[in-house]
Amino acid sequence: MRARRNRRLRQIVQIASFGLFLFLFISTSAFDSRRVWADLFFRFDPLVALTAMLAGRAWIASLSLAALTLVVTVVFGRVWCGWVCPMGTLLEWFSPKGRAHHVYARRPSEKWRMIKYVLLFILMAAALFGSQALLFLDPITLISRSMATALWPAFSRAVMISETFLYRFEVLWPVLDVIDAHVIRPVFKGMVSVFTLGAPIALFFAGIVALNWVAERFWCRYLCPLGALLGIFSKFALFRRVVEEHGCALCGRCNAECPTGTIDPERGFRSDPAECIVCYDCMVDCTREGVRFRWQLPAYRPAEWRPYDPKRRELLVGLVSGAAVASLATIEPVTQRQPAYMIRPPGATLTDFESLCVRCGECMRVCPTQGLQPSLFVGGMQNVMTPRLAPRLGYCSYSCVACGEVCPTGAIPQLTLGEKQHVPIGLARIDRSRCLPWAHNIPCIVCEEVCPVRHKAIWLTTVQTRNAQGEIIDLQLPSVVKELCIGCGLCEYHCPMGGEAAVRVFAPTEAGAYLGDDPAYRPRRHQGYGGGEG
Repeated sequence: MRARRNRRLRQIVQIASFGLFLFLFISTSAFDSRRVWADLFFRFDPLVALTAMLAGRAWIASLSLAALTLVVTVVFGRVWCGWVCPMGTLLEWFSPKGRAHHVYARRPSEKWRMIKYVLLFILMAAALFGSQALLFLDPITLISRSMATALWPAFSRAVMISETFLYRFEVLWPVLDVIDAHVIRPVFKGMVSVFTLGAPIALFFAGIVALNWVAERFWCRYLCPLGALLGIFSKFALFRRVVEEHGCALCGRCNAECPTGTIDPERGFRSDPAECIVCYDCMVDCTREGVRFRWQLPAYRPAEWRPYDPKRRELLVGLVSGAAVASLATIEPVTQRQPAYMIRPPGATLTDFESLCVRCGECMRVCPTQGLQPSLFVGGMQNVMTPRLAPRLGYCSYSCVACGEVCPTGAIPQLTLGEKQHVPIGLARIDRSRCLPWAHNIPCIVCEEVCPVRHKAIWLTTVQTRNAQGEIIDLQLPSVVKELCIGCGLCEYHCPMGGEAAVRVFAPTEAGAYLGDDPAYRPRRHQGYGGGEG
């Protein structure tokens, strides 16, 4: 009865934890003050904390709560995986019914569990060399990024399509109006998300879920690097499953119920505390007093370590592989590592962004214009899944600092609105071969009109020319002043040219600094000065 009660408590905690994760995800936006709590789960993630601090060579105070997770793991075992982790909870809910299938089916070798330890050592070694290229495998970053860039946008689009279809029936209008006003708009906030890598990210996530049909919680057993880190600490857990001598009936029920397959019949149905997630599933139908969870000081002998436990060889393989990943990323040509289109979020040039970014997708989720997009091939290996601004899809809002507030590691610094409006993230350039006034003598000043900076970074020079009918007209030619441009991308986003815009924003240059408050520029613009980039 006690085991059944404990399992019910675990399920309640799982639902509450996953519900909190969804609530923070749905309620967090650029227009909601609750976005400061968006990184709550990352603050308790020890893998994110360790790799970010190693790669960034700095103490990150906001991630210090991860130490609490390690302390709880040493006391109670891998309860994070079985009770709290939203990724583990989702995999448990989407597991095929009937665990007997997993017991009698041909499962991967137990030595496959070693993979997650090797991945952990690779991540740690790469972080020592300043690379976070593989941290997209952390379970919290994995589920957050997948939700932000693939699953939630697809779900919101499906809801909107369904709503549009139902509005064809006039009899449903009163009900739909209420649902739209009180449910759909507050939840989806009227945004239609578009992410260039949505399909690949969704397929990758679906593949991880599909592995449950090979072995229950396949990801947790064999691949999860955070699970490996917690498993090392839970080897010494004080609260663990204990099977006393002659205390087990050898019925095998516990083995059939264990979601991580850690109960070994050849060892008297004992379990490895490094793999046990303290789910209590094995105890519900067990009637023997000699099998129970209890407090016990760890007293490991070499014979009790499992074949998949990490040894010197796996440690060396992981360290060498991690160093190789970091080294290969640094020998890529500069055009690959720092391409012209790799425009970072505001303030990212002020930090060691590549070392601190954990690929979580939080900044992309709260971007009100959806201008921040995940990068894959743009930026090379070092920048896989890092955010970049794609101005043709969405600009950097002049009055928004949300991305810095939700970043869990400080890769995007928390700038005040005034600071953000004075930090360049890129530099615009006008392609005169495509620009309507320059190339075709067609009047257009859209880029100048939408430029948000105080003194306008796009200036107009008035010239007289002839149009297609031979009439003399006054034509205003736009030019970019690099000392005033902050690279927000508003001009590129609103450019009326089809396809590639006539004004493009590129990564910032060291050639000039933003001088938006320099009064020397004020009279020059009114005199029709058209200097600068263009």
